[in-house]
This record gives sequence, C-alpha cells and structure tokens, in this order.
Amino acid sequence: MRVLALVSDAFGGRGGIATYNRNLLGAICQHPRVEQVLAIPRIASYCLEELPRNLEYDISAIGSKFKYLLACMRVALLGGHYDLIVCSHLHLLPIAYLVKWFKKCPVLPVIYGVEAWNPTSHWIANRLCRKLDAFISIRDFTARRFIQWAELDHARVHLLPNCIDESQFGLAPKRPDLLERYGLEGKSVVMTAGRLDEKRKGFDEVLEVLPGLKEQIPNLAYVIMGDGDDGERLSKKTEELGISDLVVFTGYVANEEKADHYRLADVFAMPGSAELFDSYPYRFVFLEALACGVPVVGCRLKDESEANDPFAQKLIIQVDPGSKHEIMQGILKAFPLSGRVPPELSNFYFPSFLRKVHRIIDGLPNGTGQKE
Repeated sequence: MRVLALVSDAFGGRGGIATYNRNLLGAICQHPRVEQVLAIPRIASYCLEELPRNLEYDISAIGSKFKYLLACMRVALLGGHYDLIVCSHLHLLPIAYLVKWFKKCPVLPVIYGVEAWNPTSHWIANRLCRKLDAFISIRDFTARRFIQWAELDHARVHLLPNCIDESQFGLAPKRPDLLERYGLEGKSVVMTAGRLDEKRKGFDEVLEVLPGLKEQIPNLAYVIMGDGDDGERLSKKTEELGISDLVVFTGYVANEEKADHYRLADVFAMPGSAELFDSYPYRFVFLEALACGVPVVGCRLKDESEANDPFAQKLIIQVDPGSKHEIMQGILKAFPLSGRVPPELSNFYFPSFLRKVHRIIDGLPNGTGQKE
C-alpha cells in the first residue's frame, strides 16, 4: 500500500497542526500494509525531525503555491500508483482531487478546528467538501459544524483526538539549572504555554488574577513558555499590573527541553476568554503538562459532547474564563494535585492513536470513497 499525504506542515513545522500531522504520518507509516508514504508539505520553518524509515518528505515546493502544484502534478503524472490520498487542509482539496482523478484512489481529508467550522474562502474547495463520504476530525464539535455547512449528513466521521508520545514526558525532578536560570527556587509555579500571537488566549487571564493570587501564595511565580509577536504587549501588561517581579518569559523552548520546562510548574493554567479561542479540552499543551504530572486549569466546556466527556471531566479543572474568582479558585484547587499523572491520560498516548489510525485504514473502501 502506498499513501500520498498533502500537508500544510508537519516535520519542520511548528504548532498544533504540525504536531498532529507528524503523529498521523508516523502512525500511517507503521501500518503493516503501508510500504511507502510520500508527504508534500507547504511549510517547513525549522530543521526536520527524524523521519520514519518509509516516509519520503518532499520539501522541494516549500513556500511556493506554484511549485506545490507542480510537485503534486509530477506525482499525478509520474509517481506510480497510490492507494490513498490524505489531505490535511481543506484548501488543498482541489489539488487532492486533481491527483485523485489520475490515481483513482480515495481522498481522506483531515479537519481540526476553526478552519472547518464555516465555509472556506474558496468555492471550489467548498464544492468538493460536499462530495466527501468520509473524513477525519480531531473532535466531534468540529465534525458537526463541518457536516452542517457542507451538508454531509451521510458522511462517515473518523474521530481522532490529539495524542502525545508518552516516552517524551513523565514524572521527574525539577532540573536545578532551569530553576536557577529562571529564579524559581522555592517558588510555587503557575505556567501557561503556547504561541504569543493573540489576546485573551489564557495569558492575560492569568496575569490579571496574579495580584489576588499572590495574597494567598506569597512565593508565587508565573512562567510564560513560548514566543511570538504578542510578547511585548504582555510584558508591558505585567508592569502595568505591578507584577513584573512574579513573571518569567522563557522565550521559545525546543521540543527536547519542553518536558523539563513543564516540570518546573505546579499548575498549568490556560483559560482563554477570546471569542474565537478554541476551548478544546485535549490541546497538546494540556496533554503534555498532564503527562509531566502538572494539573491543568482550562475553560469550562460549552459543547455538550465535550462537557459530558468523562475524560475531559477527569483531566481538566474547568473554570469560567470570564470570572477572575473562578480562575483563582481553579488554580488553588489544582496545586494539591501536582505530581501525579492521571491514569485516564493513557487514552491520549500514541499507541492508542496508532490503533485508531490503523482501524481507519483497514476500514477504507476499495473504491474511491467519494460521491461522484
């Protein structure tokens, strides 16, 4: 079996979608019937991580839409047979269908969050969405929003939540050199991690409760892990609130140092209140922090399917992101839970993800899998 994957980014990429795509490609490569996977990414911002042995990663078209189309057409015309086309972004569907016309194999799109909640800006992509018989979604909420606007009442939905490689995390002592680097010796540490790229995604909310929280936790420190264009504004905000002595900005942290940075924290809090902030309970940073024994405070879940999800109820301390009182109480409630990994987290480890991906592949139809 040979698989073609059209991806926005994966290896050499940064952020949640790139991480998800790396996991997905790795799981596909490990299927016993998959001989080769060819992935063509649109973006690669960093050096490539170690690739699976049977993954060919064609970076010749990075950064150019025209080159990307040419690379896909070379595969369509000269690339031999393929048994499946995985399409990791709805904007890439027109190209995926063009290749499908030559290869006569199924197209299986993957949808994540806000990009699939409403019609895209490309009418061709929207029209092709309405032809789908099956797709992968990381969450039920996104799948339902997608089905509604694309009128896919009979489409088969493969739910495939985020996962993490448990071998990269786990319980361990706090690294003395990092404690010294950030001045965290003897501190009770709250952390938020992510790209500093928009307001009200959790950083602001925690900063605003720090003055009150300090009255109850005198040795408090707040660590912001990540970098981005919003860092300067957040730094100024700490001065305006009079809490700059409590806050540490780590800047960008490489993947190989992430776990040790999570372990510096006693509580992870990210109760974003922005209208478009995605309150997905299984964000990568949530799962990674939990896997290091750090309890997580997140948004109260509004979607019924997620609010009633027993895993979400056990893994996340949910608070109203618009209530400073609830955020403070949630953080205080989390401190005594530090230092343990919830057993329910094993459902979001890579082996579980791998089994789900293999079941999806095993259940693919012999035909095109699309409405004609």
